[in-house]
Amino acid sequence: MTPKEIREAFPDEFIERDVRIGRYVRIRSDAVIKSGAVIESGAVIESDAWIGSGVRIESDVRIESGAVIESGAWIGSGVRIGSCAVIGSGAWIGSGVRIGRGAVIESGAWIGSGVRIGRNRKGVTHTLVINGIGTTRRMTAHTSDDGVVIVIGCLNHYQGVTIEQARKAIAEKYPPDHAYFAALDLAQRWYDQLADSTQQQRKVTRCI
Repeated sequence: MTPKEIREAFPDEFIERDVRIGRYVRIRSDAVIKSGAVIESGAVIESDAWIGSGVRIESDVRIESGAVIESGAWIGSGVRIGSCAVIGSGAWIGSGVRIGRGAVIESGAWIGSGVRIGRNRKGVTHTLVINGIGTTRRMTAHTSDDGVVIVIGCLNHYQGVTIEQARKAIAEKYPPDHAYFAALDLAQRWYDQLADSTQQQRKVTRCI
């Protein structure tokens, strides 16, 4: 769309210069789109959403009311971002991700394709996706202020659970040698390695 077409199509929204908007995009009233943002075809930006400068939003993304996408973030195709969620600056959100209402994805985070982040989960920085197990064919793990969170299908209403809670729920349905248990062990090692790496970085920073 040309700048004139953008002004005519979205008279009630605050859209700065150098914004590129594709076909069939819908932007609701009082949304803010900062300079240099790119919004591809079929995206929906709900009211009071805030899109920072240089953000790229791929096709068929839905950003609900009050969500904040900070500068330089990249949002993959088909992503759903819940109301009042925050995506930190420079974060990379893979295609098909679901981010719940009020969740906070930290600046520079990398969220793999197909991951689901539950409502109000804070401090999310890393994700792990394990495919091909169980009836859902996918298990994901992500960091948070609550520690490592395991998401398997609709367990805990898509909110995710701790590893111990996941073990208990899986043990009620599957034998002890099921691949889910190996996947949980892998997720724990992954999280422990991340924690060790973070501690080492903090030690180096204090010494500089």
